[in-house]
Amino acid sequence: MTDEPRPTIALIHGLWMGPWALRPLAGRLDRAGMTPSRFGYSTRATPAASADQLAAWLKRQPATPRHLIAHSLGGIVLAHLIDRHPALLASDTRMVLLGSPLAGSEVARRLARWSLGRRLLAGSLVDGLDGKAPAWQATDTLMVAGTRPIGPGRLVPGALNGANDGTVAVAETRVPGIAAHLCLPVNHFGLLLSKTVAAAAIDFLGR
Repeated sequence: MTDEPRPTIALIHGLWMGPWALRPLAGRLDRAGMTPSRFGYSTRATPAASADQLAAWLKRQPATPRHLIAHSLGGIVLAHLIDRHPALLASDTRMVLLGSPLAGSEVARRLARWSLGRRLLAGSLVDGLDGKAPAWQATDTLMVAGTRPIGPGRLVPGALNGANDGTVAVAETRVPGIAAHLCLPVNHFGLLLSKTVAAAAIDFLGR
Protein backbone atom coordinates (compact mmCIF):
# COMPACT_ATOMS: atom_id res chain seq x y z
CA MET A 1 0.00 0.00 0.00
CA THR A 2 1.45 3.40 -0.99
CA ASP A 3 0.72 6.80 0.50
CA GLU A 4 1.72 8.63 -2.68
CA PRO A 5 -1.10 10.82 -4.04
CA ARG A 6 -2.77 9.81 -7.26
CA PRO A 7 -1.43 11.96 -10.12
CA THR A 8 -4.05 14.23 -11.65
CA ILE A 9 -4.33 14.09 -15.44
CA ALA A 10 -6.07 16.85 -17.39
CA LEU A 11 -7.96 15.65 -20.48
CA ILE A 12 -8.79 17.93 -23.44
CA HIS A 13 -11.25 16.88 -26.14
CA GLY A 14 -11.19 17.52 -29.87
CA LEU A 15 -13.27 19.21 -32.56
CA TRP A 16 -17.09 19.03 -32.31
CA MET A 17 -16.81 17.07 -29.07
CA GLY A 18 -17.11 17.74 -25.36
CA PRO A 19 -16.00 16.22 -22.06
CA TRP A 20 -18.43 13.35 -22.68
CA ALA A 21 -16.08 11.99 -25.36
CA LEU A 22 -13.33 11.57 -22.76
CA ARG A 23 -15.31 9.30 -20.40
CA PRO A 24 -13.91 5.93 -21.61
CA LEU A 25 -10.32 7.16 -21.40
CA ALA A 26 -10.96 8.81 -18.04
CA GLY A 27 -12.30 5.53 -16.70
CA ARG A 28 -9.17 3.65 -17.74
CA LEU A 29 -6.94 6.30 -16.17
CA ASP A 30 -8.92 6.07 -12.94
CA ARG A 31 -8.56 2.28 -12.83
CA ALA A 32 -4.81 2.71 -13.40
CA GLY A 33 -4.50 4.80 -10.23
CA MET A 34 -4.70 8.26 -11.77
CA THR A 35 -7.23 11.04 -11.21
CA PRO A 36 -8.59 12.32 -14.54
CA SER A 37 -10.10 15.78 -14.85
CA ARG A 38 -11.93 16.67 -18.07
CA PHE A 39 -11.79 20.16 -19.58
CA GLY A 40 -14.57 21.37 -21.87
CA TYR A 41 -14.46 24.27 -24.31
CA SER A 42 -16.22 25.56 -27.42
CA THR A 43 -14.43 24.28 -30.51
CA ARG A 44 -15.90 27.22 -32.42
CA ALA A 45 -13.52 29.51 -30.55
CA THR A 46 -9.95 30.03 -31.69
CA PRO A 47 -7.41 27.64 -30.16
CA ALA A 48 -5.66 30.64 -28.60
CA ALA A 49 -8.85 31.72 -26.83
CA SER A 50 -9.47 28.13 -25.70
CA ALA A 51 -5.90 28.00 -24.37
CA ASP A 52 -6.59 31.06 -22.22
CA GLN A 53 -9.76 29.38 -20.96
CA LEU A 54 -7.77 26.22 -20.23
CA ALA A 55 -5.17 28.24 -18.31
CA ALA A 56 -7.88 29.75 -16.12
CA TRP A 57 -9.41 26.29 -15.58
CA LEU A 58 -6.06 24.80 -14.59
CA LYS A 59 -5.57 27.53 -11.99
CA ARG A 60 -8.95 26.69 -10.44
CA GLN A 61 -8.23 22.99 -10.01
CA PRO A 62 -7.85 21.87 -6.37
CA ALA A 63 -4.85 19.76 -7.42
CA THR A 64 -2.71 21.09 -10.23
CA PRO A 65 -2.75 18.47 -13.02
CA ARG A 66 0.65 16.82 -13.26
CA HIS A 67 0.22 15.63 -16.86
CA LEU A 68 -2.09 16.32 -19.81
CA ILE A 69 -3.72 14.25 -22.55
CA ALA A 70 -5.32 15.90 -25.58
CA HIS A 71 -7.25 14.52 -28.53
CA SER A 72 -7.12 16.05 -32.01
CA LEU A 73 -7.80 19.83 -31.86
CA GLY A 74 -7.11 19.66 -28.12
CA GLY A 75 -3.43 19.19 -28.93
CA ILE A 76 -3.43 22.47 -30.84
CA VAL A 77 -5.04 24.13 -27.83
CA LEU A 78 -2.15 22.76 -25.77
CA ALA A 79 0.37 24.18 -28.24
CA HIS A 80 -1.13 27.61 -27.60
CA LEU A 81 -1.22 27.01 -23.84
CA ILE A 82 2.50 26.22 -23.79
CA ASP A 83 3.21 29.27 -25.95
CA ARG A 84 1.02 31.70 -24.00
CA HIS A 85 1.20 30.35 -20.42
CA PRO A 86 4.50 28.46 -20.06
CA ALA A 87 4.74 29.14 -16.32
CA LEU A 88 1.67 26.98 -15.67
CA LEU A 89 3.50 23.77 -16.54
CA ALA A 90 5.97 22.05 -14.24
CA SER A 91 9.35 20.94 -15.54
CA ASP A 92 8.34 17.27 -15.16
CA THR A 93 4.97 17.63 -16.91
CA ARG A 94 4.37 15.02 -19.61
CA MET A 95 1.86 15.20 -22.42
CA VAL A 96 0.15 12.65 -24.63
CA LEU A 97 -1.43 13.79 -27.89
CA LEU A 98 -3.93 11.57 -29.68
CA GLY A 99 -4.15 12.23 -33.41
CA SER A 100 -3.45 15.96 -33.06
CA PRO A 101 -2.73 17.59 -36.45
CA LEU A 102 -0.08 19.98 -35.18
CA ALA A 103 1.08 20.45 -38.77
CA GLY A 104 -2.45 21.41 -39.85
CA SER A 105 -5.38 19.49 -41.28
CA GLU A 106 -5.79 19.14 -45.03
CA VAL A 107 -9.34 17.92 -44.46
CA ALA A 108 -10.12 21.19 -42.63
CA ARG A 109 -8.38 23.35 -45.22
CA ARG A 110 -10.40 21.76 -48.02
CA LEU A 111 -13.65 22.03 -46.10
CA ALA A 112 -12.90 25.72 -45.55
CA ARG A 113 -13.16 26.31 -49.29
CA TRP A 114 -16.94 26.14 -48.88
CA SER A 115 -19.02 28.52 -46.79
CA LEU A 116 -20.71 25.67 -44.90
CA GLY A 117 -17.31 24.19 -44.05
CA ARG A 118 -16.05 27.54 -42.80
CA ARG A 119 -19.13 27.92 -40.60
CA LEU A 120 -18.69 24.43 -39.16
CA LEU A 121 -14.98 24.87 -38.46
CA ALA A 122 -15.29 28.48 -37.28
CA GLY A 123 -12.40 29.62 -35.08
CA SER A 124 -10.66 26.24 -35.05
CA LEU A 125 -9.01 27.21 -38.33
CA VAL A 126 -7.32 30.32 -36.93
CA ASP A 127 -3.70 29.52 -36.03
CA GLY A 128 -4.87 25.95 -35.63
CA LEU A 129 -6.22 23.54 -38.21
CA ASP A 130 -4.92 25.88 -40.92
CA GLY A 131 -1.39 24.73 -40.02
CA LYS A 132 -0.28 27.92 -38.28
CA ALA A 133 -0.27 26.68 -34.67
CA PRO A 134 2.72 27.64 -32.50
CA ALA A 135 5.75 25.36 -32.75
CA TRP A 136 5.55 22.51 -30.26
CA GLN A 137 7.71 23.32 -27.22
CA ALA A 138 7.13 20.43 -24.78
CA THR A 139 9.69 17.77 -25.63
CA ASP A 140 8.45 15.20 -23.08
CA THR A 141 5.50 14.33 -25.29
CA LEU A 142 4.09 11.16 -26.83
CA MET A 143 2.07 11.47 -30.04
CA VAL A 144 -0.21 8.53 -30.83
CA ALA A 145 -1.45 8.46 -34.43
CA GLY A 146 -4.10 6.18 -35.85
CA THR A 147 -3.69 4.19 -39.06
CA ARG A 148 -7.20 2.77 -39.57
CA PRO A 149 -8.60 4.92 -42.41
CA ILE A 150 -12.26 4.93 -41.39
CA GLY A 151 -13.83 8.33 -40.80
CA PRO A 152 -15.53 11.39 -42.30
CA GLY A 153 -12.29 12.77 -43.69
CA ARG A 154 -12.39 10.06 -46.33
CA LEU A 155 -15.38 11.86 -47.84
CA VAL A 156 -13.23 14.90 -48.67
CA PRO A 157 -11.63 14.09 -52.06
CA GLY A 158 -7.84 14.17 -52.09
CA ALA A 159 -7.50 15.32 -48.48
CA LEU A 160 -5.96 12.19 -46.98
CA ASN A 161 -2.90 10.70 -48.64
CA GLY A 162 -0.72 8.05 -47.07
CA ALA A 163 -1.40 6.52 -43.65
CA ASN A 164 -4.32 8.14 -41.83
CA ASP A 165 -7.03 7.55 -39.22
CA GLY A 166 -9.94 8.58 -41.43
CA THR A 167 -9.70 12.21 -40.32
CA VAL A 168 -6.03 13.09 -39.76
CA ALA A 169 -3.02 11.93 -41.77
CA VAL A 170 -0.11 10.47 -39.82
CA ALA A 171 2.16 13.02 -41.54
CA GLU A 172 0.07 15.82 -40.00
CA THR A 173 0.94 14.56 -36.51
CA ARG A 174 4.70 14.69 -37.10
CA VAL A 175 6.37 17.93 -36.03
CA PRO A 176 9.75 18.77 -34.50
CA GLY A 177 9.95 18.62 -30.72
CA ILE A 178 7.89 15.47 -30.11
CA ALA A 179 9.91 12.97 -28.07
CA ALA A 180 8.02 9.82 -29.10
CA HIS A 181 5.68 8.95 -31.95
CA LEU A 182 3.55 5.79 -31.97
CA CYS A 183 1.23 4.53 -34.73
CA LEU A 184 -1.60 2.16 -33.82
CA PRO A 185 -4.36 0.55 -35.95
CA VAL A 186 -7.30 2.64 -34.74
CA ASN A 187 -9.38 5.40 -36.33
CA HIS A 188 -9.63 8.99 -35.15
CA PHE A 189 -12.44 8.60 -32.62
CA GLY A 190 -11.15 5.16 -31.70
CA LEU A 191 -8.07 6.84 -30.22
CA LEU A 192 -10.34 7.71 -27.28
CA LEU A 193 -11.84 4.23 -27.00
CA SER A 194 -8.89 1.91 -27.54
CA LYS A 195 -7.50 -0.04 -24.58
CA THR A 196 -4.14 -0.21 -26.37
CA VAL A 197 -3.98 3.55 -26.79
CA ALA A 198 -4.92 4.08 -23.13
CA ALA A 199 -2.26 1.58 -22.04
CA ALA A 200 0.39 3.39 -24.10
CA ALA A 201 -0.60 6.72 -22.55
CA ILE A 202 -0.60 5.31 -19.02
CA ASP A 203 2.80 3.73 -19.55
CA PHE A 204 4.28 6.98 -20.88
CA LEU A 205 2.86 9.09 -18.06
CA GLY A 206 3.90 6.62 -15.39
CA ARG A 207 7.59 6.45 -16.29
